[in-house]
Amino acid sequence: MRIGVDARMISMGGIGTYLRSLLAGLDRRDDDVEYVVFLYEKDMDSCTGLGSNFRRVVCAAPPYSLAEQVKLPRLLRRERLDLIHHPHYFTPFFGKTPMVATVHDLIHQLFPALCPSPLHWRVSKWMIARTARRARVILAVSEHTKKDIVEHVGAPEEKIRVTHNALPPGWEEGRAPRPEALEKIGDAPYFLYVGNHKRHKNLHLLLDAFADLLKEADGVRLVMTGERKSLDGVLRFLNLGEEVVFLGQMPQEALPGIYRPALALVFPSHYEGFGYPPLEAMACGVPPIVSDAAALPEVVGDAGLIVPRGDKDALRNAMLRILREPDIRDALAGKSKERARFFHWEKLAAETQRAYRDALSCSPGRISATPSVSRR
Repeated sequence: MRIGVDARMISMGGIGTYLRSLLAGLDRRDDDVEYVVFLYEKDMDSCTGLGSNFRRVVCAAPPYSLAEQVKLPRLLRRERLDLIHHPHYFTPFFGKTPMVATVHDLIHQLFPALCPSPLHWRVSKWMIARTARRARVILAVSEHTKKDIVEHVGAPEEKIRVTHNALPPGWEEGRAPRPEALEKIGDAPYFLYVGNHKRHKNLHLLLDAFADLLKEADGVRLVMTGERKSLDGVLRFLNLGEEVVFLGQMPQEALPGIYRPALALVFPSHYEGFGYPPLEAMACGVPPIVSDAAALPEVVGDAGLIVPRGDKDALRNAMLRILREPDIRDALAGKSKERARFFHWEKLAAETQRAYRDALSCSPGRISATPSVSRR
């Protein structure tokens, strides 16, 4: 069996973490599968530790580009693959190789205002519908994403497998110098937000709740990844200054050192197909405070505090509880590490490999709902 993995996004945010976890898990599987991993030339060294049944191939065509539509199908034909796994729903229009595709979320389809333009929304909606029809198996990163695919794309439920996201092996053990911004706050306790500053992350609510928290708890900080500039207006309106600390763009290897000292991760997003930051926090033994939106309760389980989406008072009260009740925080920290083990890279690989075998054992449109058993 000769399977291709499109890993051109291996350095890109959540999809990159997903790819690194998947490849590490597939490498651990004891089988006779040959893998062809497609990468940018700059990322070739990121997969040097893979076994002899993995071959790396350079693909210079950027994702979402016209070049991708021409060059990638040619590469796939040249490699004579039995199957190609695309880690995103934006796949080549004219590809003929049997395909498995991962869908991480439907945020652009469900929230058109978050798309760069109306044309982008129409193209993304058309692309996911086409990919859902053409894929032998669709991989959803959560039960909630599977539900969204069935409800909003119209894909048959039996065609979709849930393969939860995972972190690469040893991710939580990463060590990096403490960022200068954290050095400046010394031993001050802090809540943490990790992620981008897009509207659906609900950061105005987070800052509003934190401003209220400061009226009852002095000396606490809110530490956020990203740049201050995008939130300058709301910070001035709420009269927040040095109480909110911005770290800029942080490399993956630095994140565990930022998570570990935090009181809690605060992640009040309106929508997440999975939500990597809560998993990252839990892996570091840090309880997450999340909204009850989309897949977040599914990921967090009973290892964190879940508040109604958009409820500022509930968010503030959850932070106060973590701050004032160390026993609660310690209990959640223990549950967090246990919960994080459920989202394991070996489990992700085993379930994905079963999907590969199912995809190859059935003709398009006739995927069995019962997964086959992969060999160890």
